[in-house]
Amino acid sequence: MAASKIDWFKKEVLPILVDYDVTVRYSEEGDFGSLSQFEFNSIELGGNVDFWGLNWLGIYLWSYKEERVLLNVLLDPDQELSKEQAFKDLLALLNS
Repeated sequence: MAASKIDWFKKEVLPILVDYDVTVRYSEEGDFGSLSQFEFNSIELGGNVDFWGLNWLGIYLWSYKEERVLLNVLLDPDQELSKEQAFKDLLALLNS
């Protein structure tokens, strides 16, 4: 994943995660190359965003309150428009 996507995430998403515990992990070796993972948890929501070195993107969001998955996507390098929509969906859910 291009550094610009990670920078965008840090600029646009991390600031709204005020009441969340955020953990950042990095691994040189993963299923789709290196992995930069941002995991976040609050009383109501928990999830993670996975930026893979081979330009795959994973987004998972769970509602503890509703006990259900709100967002679960794994997008390949060619799905740039879907990635943009997934980020919009994530922001909408986090802001609701």
